[in-house]
Amino acid sequence: MIRCIKLTLASLFALNSLPAVAQMEMHAHHGPSHETPESQGFTFHIRQVAGFNRQSGPRGGQSAAGENFQMMIYRGTFGPVAVEPHLMTSLEPWTLPAKGSPQLFQAGETYDGKALVDHQHPHDLWMEITEKLIFEFAPKSTVYVVGGPVGSPALGPDAFMHRDSAQHLPWAPLGHHYQDSTHVSMGVLTSGIKFDIVEVALSQFNGREPDDKRTDLEKGKLDSWSSQIKLYLWDGLYGQASTAILKEPERLESGNQRRTTLSIHWKTGDKSSSGSFKHATSFVYGSNQKIVTNPDSADETSNETKVRKSWLAETDLTWGDGLWWTGRFESLDRHGLGLRDDEAKAGEIDHTVRALTLGGFVDIAALSNSSVKTGLGLDVTAHMIDAATRKDYGSNPYGTHAFVMINAGW
Repeated sequence: MIRCIKLTLASLFALNSLPAVAQMEMHAHHGPSHETPESQGFTFHIRQVAGFNRQSGPRGGQSAAGENFQMMIYRGTFGPVAVEPHLMTSLEPWTLPAKGSPQLFQAGETYDGKALVDHQHPHDLWMEITEKLIFEFAPKSTVYVVGGPVGSPALGPDAFMHRDSAQHLPWAPLGHHYQDSTHVSMGVLTSGIKFDIVEVALSQFNGREPDDKRTDLEKGKLDSWSSQIKLYLWDGLYGQASTAILKEPERLESGNQRRTTLSIHWKTGDKSSSGSFKHATSFVYGSNQKIVTNPDSADETSNETKVRKSWLAETDLTWGDGLWWTGRFESLDRHGLGLRDDEAKAGEIDHTVRALTLGGFVDIAALSNSSVKTGLGLDVTAHMIDAATRKDYGSNPYGTHAFVMINAGW
C-alpha cells in the first residue's frame, strides 16, 4: 500500500516546486485559544475537495468526493473588549449525496428516518454562527463568552477539519461521534477563563444531533452541558480534557449520554524555514456511555450502560519538499452495524473495529500562491475486524480516496 502511494505521488512530483508553506497557518484562523487579537479585520478560509471515493465489499460503495467549508472571522476591539464573530458554512448539502459519503464502519445521525451506517453524513449549510467577547484583565489572562444559534461547545478536540494533524485527511474519523461531533451544535453558550497556560470553560448547548434537513437552523433547549480544561504546555504542544452530559442526542434512541474526551496535540516547524521538517500529531480518546432514565421509578433512577471507547492517532508531516505524508490509526467499539450474526442476539452487540489510513499529498506550485494552496492527494484505509463482521463486509474491506484539494486563505 505504501509503495502504491509513493509511486503515484512520485509521478506528480515534477509538478511541484513549491516550498512547504504550512497550510497549518490557514487553520490558525479558527484557533484553539481565546486571546485579545493583535490585529483587526477579516480573515477567510475556504476549502474545497473534489475527487473519487471508493469503499470496497458488499457494504461499500463509491461516489464523488466533495467535502468543503467556508469560514469568515472578524477580529476587532471596542474599548477593553475584543469582539470576534465567526461564520462557517458548507455546501455539502449539494456537493455530497443526500445520504452522505460512503465510509465503511462509520455511524452517526440519520437519513430518511433510519440510522446512517457505512456513510458519513453531509454537514449542514450553517456550521457556525457565533459571537465571541474577550476581556483581558491581566497580561496573558482573559475571560470570554461565546454564543450563537450554531457552534461548538467546550467539548472534545478541535473538529477534524480544523486539526493540523488532519489537514491533508479531509475525511471524518470513525470515532467522530465519540470525540468531536458536537462541533455543529444547534445552540451554544460558553464562558471561560484563560490564565497563562491554563484555560477552563463551561458550556450549555443543544446536544441533539442535527436532522437530515441540512439547510435550516434548528431550535432546541440548551439542556446539555460540558466542561473542559486545556493546558498550553509550550509553543506547539497543548492538551485538553472534557466531559459532557448530552440530553437525548440520538434521534432514534432514547436516553442521555455521557461523553468523555482526552487529547494531546503537538506540531513543530511553523516558524522554521522552507525546506525543513514539519509535522503535526494528535492523540485522541473519546467515549460514550448511554444513561437511560426510568420514569416509572419514584426517584427516576438512571441505568448506565457499557462505556464505548475510541482511540485515534494521526499525523501529517513533510521534509519541506512539498510532499506531505499522512497517517491515521483508530480503534473503537462499534455497535448498530446490523450484522446478520447479531440479529438473533439480544441487546446491542459491540464489535471492535480498527482502521489504518496511509496517504500522501503533493502541493502543485503552478496552481498555488501565497493565498491559495492546491494539491493532489491519495489515501488508502485498511480495516481489521472480527470473523462475524467479515461475513457482512468481506475478508479485507478497504477504502480509498483520490482527490484535489484547494485551500484559500486571506
